Amino acid sequence: MADPAPPHDEDAVDKPYHTKRPHKKSRSGCMSCKRRKVKCDEARPTCRACALRKTRCEYPSAPPTTDFWLSTPTGSPAPSVASDSSSSSSSSSSDSAGLSLVVQEPLFRHPATDEVDMKLLWFYTTATSESFSVEPGRGDPKKDVMQTTIVQYAFENPFLMNSLFALSSLHLQNLNQGVPRRALTYRAQSFEGYRRAIEAAKPDTFPALLVNSLLLTALSSQNFREDNANDLYIIDWMIIWRGIRLMFQMISRPSILSTGIGPLFDRPPIDFDAAAAAIPNQLVSMVSLIKPDEDDYLDVPVYYETLKYLGSLYDNVPNGMDEAMTLRIITWFTILPSKFIELARAKQPRALVIIAHYAVFIKMIQNVWWIVGIGDRSVKDICKYLGPTWHQFLSVPLVASRIESQEELIRIVQENVF
Repeated sequence: MADPAPPHDEDAVDKPYHTKRPHKKSRSGCMSCKRRKVKCDEARPTCRACALRKTRCEYPSAPPTTDFWLSTPTGSPAPSVASDSSSSSSSSSSDSAGLSLVVQEPLFRHPATDEVDMKLLWFYTTATSESFSVEPGRGDPKKDVMQTTIVQYAFENPFLMNSLFALSSLHLQNLNQGVPRRALTYRAQSFEGYRRAIEAAKPDTFPALLVNSLLLTALSSQNFREDNANDLYIIDWMIIWRGIRLMFQMISRPSILSTGIGPLFDRPPIDFDAAAAAIPNQLVSMVSLIKPDEDDYLDVPVYYETLKYLGSLYDNVPNGMDEAMTLRIITWFTILPSKFIELARAKQPRALVIIAHYAVFIKMIQNVWWIVGIGDRSVKDICKYLGPTWHQFLSVPLVASRIESQEELIRIVQENVF
């Protein structure tokens, strides 16, 4: 009787033993295949052999790659890229320059992350996360949420993790420290995953969706700095900010507080009486002069309501650019009437004038990397779009467009009130 034909690779994978016949070595295979001395197809996150055997598939740490090097900020430890620890501990590692370092391993692990991902996650927790914390020192609860709570949600929601990677990449780009080649992929996967999660509308993803809507405002801010950015891009950016409010309405406030992300959405209170008194006279006149035959005559109450929110910024100018003022400016779009958003999308001139005055306040923020450049670009875009006809209501934005000093900008804004 003839000897049976040797089994196919598929058969060998399904059996708890392997033949002694020669096989092609896999230099980048998973640890399980290497132990069993079988060829690995190197599929990620799980190779076919491990999938068939229903065993855990782990790959060794990737060797240093030339497509991305994450510069370590002065005074900060280098990231660990160890692959099997689930708690914080110290170990010895080597960076791409061959330096032996004692590093602190991250608190979180994910089987699909490689060295580049881990470096970006480390950079997010040590640097980028602080971009959303305007209060100095260790007492800011927002800082703890951004560094720890959000990362935990990110490991449960891939679209949020991609947002963290994309945001870290963008931060590195702004620091001129290099960008991973897959930065655009992170960003695309972030937006696509976010869209799908919204469509699915699963309650357990709501906290991650709410956080992601906040991060997207920073991610999308890069468009202001691109040479080919759309004119009046601030209108699109305003709509992205409004997404936070829409997501906020999907979850009750007690539920938000129970998720641990509540501190991110705390806002300074507004004194509307004081805010109304601080509205610049030229803006009050602009609205009061609307005639009955004009398209937006019925929207006069909307303009007045929006001017009160703008007045709250003017009212707090004497306090200087403290943490509360910075927070008021950054989150201003989230509190505006929905009807005003529609007027701005329709490019109603008076709505654009109000936004131009707000953009002057944005320009006053010079210590938040993802805000820098937005105010200046927006003021110039709006003044150019409206033309000389509306310059009588744009005196402050026009002057501000030629000034870079924060102190001088504050002085000009104060003179517009008092």
